[in-house]
Amino acid sequence: MKYRIQSKDGHKIVDLNRRKAIRERCLNCSAWVNKEVANCSFQYCVLYPFRSGQGKQIPKDRNSAIKKYCLWCMNDQRSEIKKCTCPDCPLFPYRNGGIDRSQNTPVLSKKGDIGLNFEDKTKTQYQSMA
Repeated sequence: MKYRIQSKDGHKIVDLNRRKAIRERCLNCSAWVNKEVANCSFQYCVLYPFRSGQGKQIPKDRNSAIKKYCLWCMNDQRSEIKKCTCPDCPLFPYRNGGIDRSQNTPVLSKKGDIGLNFEDKTKTQYQSMA
């Protein structure tokens, strides 16, 4: 599935799976510096063993780590995970254990069209008026 996630230069649309989602989250945490991800000192983080996206990884463990990370992010409030307001997070579609297809990126209609939402269109209109 293609998802719109936060990146170093704003947003990007990527074909995402759990392994890539964890890698992207770790890059986000380290300000998109690959060396920082490789030399991560946060060994207590549940995503730590999966940060490189390399090697043998047990899918059930990876899925469990994503759920635990989301629980930590929501201050151990299970009910808040479903109400998460951060669809730009690469872990967002996997926060409930399955794949949440309700937040996927719209199909691109034209080359270069990024499917702007209402807020983005409004900002563009105001910027063009100035």
